[in-house]
Amino acid sequence: MKEGSVKPEMELLQRLQQNHEEALASLMDMYYADLYNYAARFTKDDGLIKDCIQEVFISLWQRRETAETILSPKYYFLRAIKNKVLKAIHKNIDKISSADFQGEYDFFHEFSIEQVIVEKQVSKEKAVKLRKILSLLSKRQKEIIYLKYYHYLDHGQIAELMNISRQSVYNLLHEVIHKLRNLWHTEFVEH
Repeated sequence: MKEGSVKPEMELLQRLQQNHEEALASLMDMYYADLYNYAARFTKDDGLIKDCIQEVFISLWQRRETAETILSPKYYFLRAIKNKVLKAIHKNIDKISSADFQGEYDFFHEFSIEQVIVEKQVSKEKAVKLRKILSLLSKRQKEIIYLKYYHYLDHGQIAELMNISRQSVYNLLHEVIHKLRNLWHTEFVEH
């Protein structure tokens, strides 16, 4: 990227501030798939996900005057959709009291092992074992892997998104990598 040039998403945010509706539409086109895929990690309710995405963009339009404060659009949108979805899920859980909820949520993600196979030419046997190993991770471990290696968020952004300290991000990533190495080694030594 040339020095002094503005990233397309930042340019869209500037245009959004100037009341250009097509800038909002372009941002929706740019981030819709990422938002949908991330929201689907918390719920399988398609209607709820679409409603929450719509709310995120309506909220952005309503607060467009402050769009220049968004330094990382991808992080902004991921955080916004997570908050909307978890709030909607929590609101829909009539049977569970807020004391019982305690910020816990499911995080569904089936890692795309097929993509790894193509890109890294891993054998089918190794892919099956890797899928098995990844399924052994906790919800939080799956989420941190997803945010770090699929969305390339930095440790500070992950900490805010997961509502944990930056040190906890480092610790959790270290723990996950260590666990993956040990499980990988154990899987291949035993078989």
